[in-house]
Amino acid sequence: MEGFSQYPGDYWAEQVEAGYPLGLNEAVNMNRELSLHQLMRIANNLASRQVGNVVSYAVSYNINYSNYCTASCPICAFYVPMKMKGRTDRGYELSLDQVRAEMAKARSAGATEIHIVGGFNSDLPLEYYEQVFRTVKNELPGVTLKALTIPEIDFIARTTGNSLREVVERFRSAGMDAHTGGGAEIFNAEVRKQITTPQKISGEKWLEDAKIIHSMGIPGNSTMTYGHVEQIEDIIDHIIRIRDNQREVPGFLSFIPLKFSPDNTPLQKSGKVRMPASGDLDLRVIALARILAGSDIPNISVYWVSLGKEIAQVALNGGGSDLVGTAFSEKIFGATDRKEVTSTEELNELVRQIGKIPAQRDTFYRIKNYF
Repeated sequence: MEGFSQYPGDYWAEQVEAGYPLGLNEAVNMNRELSLHQLMRIANNLASRQVGNVVSYAVSYNINYSNYCTASCPICAFYVPMKMKGRTDRGYELSLDQVRAEMAKARSAGATEIHIVGGFNSDLPLEYYEQVFRTVKNELPGVTLKALTIPEIDFIARTTGNSLREVVERFRSAGMDAHTGGGAEIFNAEVRKQITTPQKISGEKWLEDAKIIHSMGIPGNSTMTYGHVEQIEDIIDHIIRIRDNQREVPGFLSFIPLKFSPDNTPLQKSGKVRMPASGDLDLRVIALARILAGSDIPNISVYWVSLGKEIAQVALNGGGSDLVGTAFSEKIFGATDRKEVTSTEELNELVRQIGKIPAQRDTFYRIKNYF
């Protein structure tokens, strides 16, 4: 760094703009040396070149098929322990008639994407998911079905005695178009032990499964849950591993940092996490994602449900380029008392207010309409 000690922002901007892929130690040093404003400026300049002045979103409708779960992760407020099935009225499994009723709501909302995730329910056979997917496609033939986190798919394969490839092939035949990319959490093994349970796959297995699923022609998003017990080094390591995985076997459509919402979670009740992450960290995460992964995954998403709309607007001027979706009927974050709701009109206005162009897209980031 000789010759740049007085102006670290200039040094790092030159490295990034030249396309140099920063490693872990370099990225940690960059984050330490730069102010939030400097980091966001570099990220915003990159976003302008990589994706332009457009901010996109999908009209998405969420279905959570069951909240019974064998994993019972400390970061989750949504699950009901599988062992409580039949002993509580808080747990549920959607019937096909209930799925049809949800599809009627999705149709009324103008949804172009159905987002399906749920708990690790060991009672549900492979055929249940196939029936749910076919029901979605029968009710809304033109909709894109984005279904299941990578750990869910792996869990279903393990509990039904099928290989991952067999499960993915059957799900594709039933109508699955993409995976959701969820369940990545944080890849660092020591951190992961504190926020998940052994029923959820390791970070290494998540990445390996992603390669298999992508090699079969099923793309999806990539995620990271931050703001709990991790350090900034773990965040940077996670983003770099996602980037490197994309370089080996492409298939990630976007990168979506998910801010941990502690309310009602075991992690909060244990006293390990009392408050959500700061706005400073929120904005640094989006900027770092753009700087470290934007050349390989151009769609860096700002999830307004977890961040809140005001911080989301700021993040869109600091490396973010997408608002994920309308998330109609979202229940995972809702279980933590984050009761955020929106409309396409509000998302359009949020984008216009910061001088950018709102656009509705499909699941695969193809623009459908500008507003």
